Amino acid sequence: MTQYSSPALVWIVASLAFAGCGGSSRGQPAGGIHARLAYSEGGGLRVVDAPAGGAASLAGLQTDDVILSINGESVREMLYQEIVERLRGPVGSSVQLEVFRKGEVKTFVVMRQAYR
Repeated sequence: MTQYSSPALVWIVASLAFAGCGGSSRGQPAGGIHARLAYSEGGGLRVVDAPAGGAASLAGLQTDDVILSINGESVREMLYQEIVERLRGPVGSSVQLEVFRKGEVKTFVVMRQAYR
């Protein structure tokens, strides 16, 4: 597993940067959650930006939320590419995120959108 000396500096752009990598699943175009994420100092993925109208924002995710798991699997030990692969998927499919916000753990279901 890759370890980073300053995990907060490792950015994951789950909506735009990966539009060209990967492809589709079963003939459907690939989509994503449309959020900018960074590794959190305390573990998990911090939401840096959830643009209005994007899938993450529409599902209720907010800046500074910390994603703890994707579809029930902890992100703490996931490699960068694993995170990207789990957040991407066919447009219209959903991904379940367990999120820590203001002392509480909440579950959000995000419907993936097409890349713009």
